[in-house]
Amino acid sequence: MLKNSSVEKNLSTSLMIVSLLLVFGSTGCGKEEVAPTRVAPVKKVVAPVETAMTTEKMPEYVYSPAGKRDPFKTFIESVTEKKERAAAPVSPLQSYDLNTLRLVGIMMLPGKKVAIVEDPSGKGYHVKVGTHIGLNDGVVVEILKDEVIVEEKYLDETLQTKARKVSVKIPKEEGQGGEVR
Repeated sequence: MLKNSSVEKNLSTSLMIVSLLLVFGSTGCGKEEVAPTRVAPVKKVVAPVETAMTTEKMPEYVYSPAGKRDPFKTFIESVTEKKERAAAPVSPLQSYDLNTLRLVGIMMLPGKKVAIVEDPSGKGYHVKVGTHIGLNDGVVVEILKDEVIVEEKYLDETLQTKARKVSVKIPKEEGQGGEVR
């Protein structure tokens, strides 16, 4: 029995060696060297330069910003600046803010109402329904017995044009008792 086990060990060892030889023998142990191929250098063909082209000088480009928006300002600022330039004051009343104008009086004429407004310098103007007034493209929409209602346009936070009504009232003087004559 002893002989049998040693034979089995020798047999298993030799099988292992044969299998290793088959594995390593079939893959090879080194890289195949490939002989480098030589490529003939390509000669560049250069067309002769015409002398007429070298003597003529191309005009130099010069940037002119006239009529173009400033690329370093945001688009929103550019739009509002254009609106301001487009909405330049047509009448003197359009060059003042409504807060700086003072309603002096209202005349009730047959068939129409006329309000008298003073600018900060004290100059008076006659105002009727439809008159443009104020910096924010305001229009007089109604004249009551002691106030003038102006509809102004403004941009909200989403840059949509909206309208709001602003009331300009006759200031009450001291000792008047709150009643308008």
